[in-house]
Amino acid sequence: MTGGTGVSGVCQPTAGKGVNDMILIVEDLEEVRELLSAQLTACGYGPIIKAGSAEEALAALDVERTDGEECPIDIVLMDIMLPVMDGITATCLIKENPRLADVPVIMVSSLEDEETLNQAFIAGAFDYVVKPATLVALRARVQSALRWRTEARRRRAREGELAELTADRRQTPAADPRGVTGLGWPGPAQCGQMLAERAQRSHPGAVLYAAIDDFGRLEEVDGADPAAALTRRVMELAAGLPGRIGDVLTMAGDGRLAVLFENNDAAAARDIAERLVDLVARARIPHPRSNAGPHVSLSAGFATGVEAASLARRALDQARAHGGARIIDGASLPPEDN
Repeated sequence: MTGGTGVSGVCQPTAGKGVNDMILIVEDLEEVRELLSAQLTACGYGPIIKAGSAEEALAALDVERTDGEECPIDIVLMDIMLPVMDGITATCLIKENPRLADVPVIMVSSLEDEETLNQAFIAGAFDYVVKPATLVALRARVQSALRWRTEARRRRAREGELAELTADRRQTPAADPRGVTGLGWPGPAQCGQMLAERAQRSHPGAVLYAAIDDFGRLEEVDGADPAAALTRRVMELAAGLPGRIGDVLTMAGDGRLAVLFENNDAAAARDIAERLVDLVARARIPHPRSNAGPHVSLSAGFATGVEAASLARRALDQARAHGGARIIDGASLPPEDN
């Protein structure tokens, strides 16, 4: 079948692929719901759950419950134009719930209106697809979201293992109340505390700082809520990167994040920096106040050794001062003038 909206001849199920990938389709038009369901089934995904309204979707996600067992739904396909409650509002409610923060929401829209999509990304959307969706586009978005979901789960598991390993040493503080609403990453105060503790060790480990370019302009012009939402989106992407047990991801305030590495490995720090900068660039997250372009870019600095934290901060400052969207190794910096 030609035209890209059918379910045969383009995307066939693959044995062992997509099994137990639970996907929630939120669409008020029954024919669109059924088409999306047939497309996903043809690609081997399932089980498929369907909701005709945002309210039904929130009930399926049990959005009122904020703790307990992980949500079994792996991806939400959310129509933007829904009766009563729209898809963007529903996405906000999903992302405000810490139990659902790792569930990627793919927006489905018949329009490619930049402002509407910008609002969707601010709300926490992972990606979007234009309807009627082709099988190729739909499968690509779903595969990307599932990979991110899998890596986020692994990261959470590693953080849980780290918490158990360091509980007696009290090196895993509670989430900073100044952190982004609904997320459990340590915030700026905890970041500083962990850096101070690591500085006392004989092998303090590498440090990576990254920052959203032109974050201050966004916060100044558009306010704290869009800035916090953008921080949350970048943190979610960072959380999906592979890491080692002992590595800790934290928020560092003002659109910055920090990765505190267990090992003093400059190559590993550079690798994560390059992956993170590339991942954020490929996500094409709208940034209406960026001087560098229409999408979010990151600058990063990393360093090793006893002065890793201060060197990484200086490297980040240098990267931002040279136009952003670049990575600088703290070892390349000249000594500071006394």
